[in-house]
Amino acid sequence: MSRIKIKDRWIGEGQPAYIIAEMSGNHAGSIERAKEIIRVAKECGADCIKIQTYTPDTITIDCHNRYFQVEDGTWEGENLYSLYGKAYTPWEWQKELKEEADRLGIDFFSAPFDKTAVDFLEGIGVEFYKIASFELVDLPLLRYTAQTGKPIILSTGMSNLAEIEEAVETIRSTGNHNFALLRCASAYPAVTDEMCLATMQDMEKRFDVPVGLSDHSMGSTAVVTAVALGASVIEKHICLGRDIENPDSSFSMEPKEFAAMVRDVRQAEKAIGRVHYGMTEQEKTNIVFRKSLFVVENMKKGDVFTEENIRVIRPGYGLHSREYDNVLGKKCLTDIERGTPLEAGMVADYLTLVPARKEDAELLFAWANEEETRRQSFSTEKIPWEVHEEWVQNSLCREDRKLYLCFHKEVPVGMLRLDLSGTEAEISYSIDKKERHRGYGREIIRAGERLVLEKFPDVKILRAKVKQENEASWRIFEELGYEKAKKDNVFCYAKRLP
Repeated sequence: MSRIKIKDRWIGEGQPAYIIAEMSGNHAGSIERAKEIIRVAKECGADCIKIQTYTPDTITIDCHNRYFQVEDGTWEGENLYSLYGKAYTPWEWQKELKEEADRLGIDFFSAPFDKTAVDFLEGIGVEFYKIASFELVDLPLLRYTAQTGKPIILSTGMSNLAEIEEAVETIRSTGNHNFALLRCASAYPAVTDEMCLATMQDMEKRFDVPVGLSDHSMGSTAVVTAVALGASVIEKHICLGRDIENPDSSFSMEPKEFAAMVRDVRQAEKAIGRVHYGMTEQEKTNIVFRKSLFVVENMKKGDVFTEENIRVIRPGYGLHSREYDNVLGKKCLTDIERGTPLEAGMVADYLTLVPARKEDAELLFAWANEEETRRQSFSTEKIPWEVHEEWVQNSLCREDRKLYLCFHKEVPVGMLRLDLSGTEAEISYSIDKKERHRGYGREIIRAGERLVLEKFPDVKILRAKVKQENEASWRIFEELGYEKAKKDNVFCYAKRLP
């Protein structure tokens, strides 16, 4: 979805909904009341205050035949000319109202209803425009407004698809692509049953512009639903009180209602959030109540794990349940008391270390050049195949370097490297991208320690170097009892073997 820019603010995907408070005729003929509405809109959390720029003579004619009479609805029995005379905002107020909005720090714009209104609004410095639903079919007005080059928010109430397409093409034909479309039910008040908010999403796909809702229904259900469906713009009428009689008060929100709607919208946006899999911050405290592997009978070192002495139960402190079949039949490496969470370090041959061969060079090459591995390496540049192949061949021939593949259930999950130097050795590891976050890093180091004790008894100290930003690795070494020293941007670890 594209975005539009209004003043210094982007509107569209990934941005909070832009909330417009529509004053319309709720000033009821008082400029002081109009200023109070602007102040209240700001306090309620609206981003923008909107007025309308017309006079009875610019929007219709003074005629009382049947064509100009309202036959039903909120304004039943009214004559159009007299109705607009009650509702319009005097033009001599509008510069002063804009200055008041600027002073309060709330955006200000208007809906022009003819070319003279556009010219007037240009003269007072209005920076963007609204086109009302009823004016969508006024193509000369759309073209004239679009030619200002300023952003346009266009309501689509009553319009069929062909009419909207024609309006969009009219705006774009001027070179103006900075506009949004609002779904609107042009009834006063509208009923939620006829909002058809799915149309808003379809407009977004068809026209590749930000979309939103101009809402004339009572309450905030439609607004919050629209935001959940992706609305980038919300327009809602605001009044100081529905008891202040004017043509728009009956379907407008009072200040407390408008403020509550804004809070609901902002809360809905937080709830929608971003695409996220895994634990939330709140869930972290409850993850321990998931199931995991526990020892359910007292066991002695050398006993075999069976269906009788291990189970998948709550809580979640032990190995993942995926390890159940892998652990069965293996021996335990230590005495274990009933009710102890099963850890990989308690299981013999949980990981198997197999000396690397030259045939493993391609697998090691893929692991070594994986993006995260390179980022955490001390040399972050990608390794050319020729350089890697020579390094593997050289390493396999050296007496002071040992390379091992680490297998889990016959699947290679990572690599262990030992660089021997008298009574010391440097230990390092890497893990296949697909096998991360399963605790293998810790177990590779543990397996490496056992291997050193068995195969290289002269080695008394193991050392490791980890970049400071590689938190996953330095946490492992610290949990396994390695002592830390810091040098530049590197953590240096050491552990004395028994």
